[in-house]
Amino acid sequence: MNGYLITLLVLLIYFAIVIYLKKTKWLEKHSMSLFGPFVMWRTRRGRQFVDRLAAPKRFWTAYSIISLWVCAAAMMLIMLLLLWEATIVSRVEEPPSPELILGIPGLNPVIPVGYGILGLVVAIVVHELAHGVVTRLGGLRLQSMGLLFLVVPMGAFVEPDEEELRATTRRKRSRVFAAGPATNILLALVFLGLFSGVMMASVAPATDGALAIGAVEGSPASRAGIAPGSVVLSIGGEEVVDATAWEERASPAPGSLVEIAYVFGGDHGTATVVDGVVIAYVVEGFAGHTYGLRTGMVIVSLDDTPVRNVEAFSDIMSGTRSGQTVNVTAMEYVDETGEFEVASSVTEIVLSNKYDYYAEYDPDDNDPSYDGVGYLGVGALDLGLDVRDVDFYSGLLSNPFEGDKDFSDFSMSWLRLIALPFLDLAPVRAPITDLYEPAGSMAWMPDTLFWLVANSLYWIFWLNLMVGLTNVLPAVPLDGGYLFKDAVDYLLSRTGRSYTQAQRDRIVSSLTAAFAFIVLGLILWQLVGPAL
Repeated sequence: MNGYLITLLVLLIYFAIVIYLKKTKWLEKHSMSLFGPFVMWRTRRGRQFVDRLAAPKRFWTAYSIISLWVCAAAMMLIMLLLLWEATIVSRVEEPPSPELILGIPGLNPVIPVGYGILGLVVAIVVHELAHGVVTRLGGLRLQSMGLLFLVVPMGAFVEPDEEELRATTRRKRSRVFAAGPATNILLALVFLGLFSGVMMASVAPATDGALAIGAVEGSPASRAGIAPGSVVLSIGGEEVVDATAWEERASPAPGSLVEIAYVFGGDHGTATVVDGVVIAYVVEGFAGHTYGLRTGMVIVSLDDTPVRNVEAFSDIMSGTRSGQTVNVTAMEYVDETGEFEVASSVTEIVLSNKYDYYAEYDPDDNDPSYDGVGYLGVGALDLGLDVRDVDFYSGLLSNPFEGDKDFSDFSMSWLRLIALPFLDLAPVRAPITDLYEPAGSMAWMPDTLFWLVANSLYWIFWLNLMVGLTNVLPAVPLDGGYLFKDAVDYLLSRTGRSYTQAQRDRIVSSLTAAFAFIVLGLILWQLVGPAL
């Protein structure tokens, strides 16, 4: 049966049971109530557990102070990120769907249901538990605690005494609000360390070779079935031990057929392809496109010189001048024959100016020495495959900040780490999982269990970070909104001006409401901006 139908059936049965239990007063008898589609189960029994947790007062006092600084830093970070995203909205071709904004497993297409529920439950439980512990640390009462259900337990909540919370000191109240999101953020860092530093650092490549992370559509390799995730073992009987061996290989006869041995998904295979350098992309308005070169073609010779690899292609081009006419031999796929044949329509090309290309597409890397140098306006890859060492993915996940030289690099590494679900790298699954096997301290774990644990750790990290950063936004009713409100009140009290309580409350309420609308506007701008 289709998974969506199963989910719909389960939800319908759940709602039918909930409606029946509500009508028969069963929910009310057992301290349960409805909160939208959720069932809230309230209890006072957990307060003793929270009291025991809050017993080390010195530790929790220090922790609550650290939480304030963590939330302050995170609030500035997330606001800067929202402001930066607002400046680049015009470059976004398609706006994100509303489902992508909501971090709800099953509704958000990038969050897997199983891992998503696990991560969200952990995030909500620790968030609310931290609120409860710091509430009791300040001597404030907890009205109740409880669980949220939607078929299965989806989270937890604590309910402090609202009147006591409003009447207490600003310091105690701020620490209560800061504890939840700060705990999510700090816990996220812990689970990131476990995912990267323990699990992903413990894998080893299952085989040596050159890993294809991309294949040019329509290239000989792609048409022969060599897909991203394949590990090339040999070409024409010549062993390929890593990406360096791949790059240094020179085709003995560009345009001839060569056999590639590879592994994909743990299975060995061979493919016969046209050897040579493949066009990976063509830039409109420049020589290659004007004279008929297209993505997927094989460049056999250029300026009467065989093109044996990408390095040779670059060397040939560096010796040409803009406006120069060069002879070209290229091969293209012919549907009628099902083979690559010499393209009779491409024989000569008048080269463009390299300087003009960089001036238009990459001005920051342009150089006066490029002026007058011949340029085709194409990108090239050996055999049409973009290759790396086999440990490419494991290295990316175990050392996400390796090679960062400045804050810009560090920021981009963080964004890439958070964007792994959008890059189809979280959860880690086949064919990537087929590339590696548990080693070192994790060698005892079966592959299935290893990747289950690793993916669980990543999603607990991801959802804790998202819950934490979302809750520090300066918008009531989020925790960050109340923190911002108390911070404004504190700053007003330090200005030296004598405000009446009514005046101060009015200013605080106005500024808090203004920032809430700013936050809402920045989020909505990401949805509507690209369409304007």
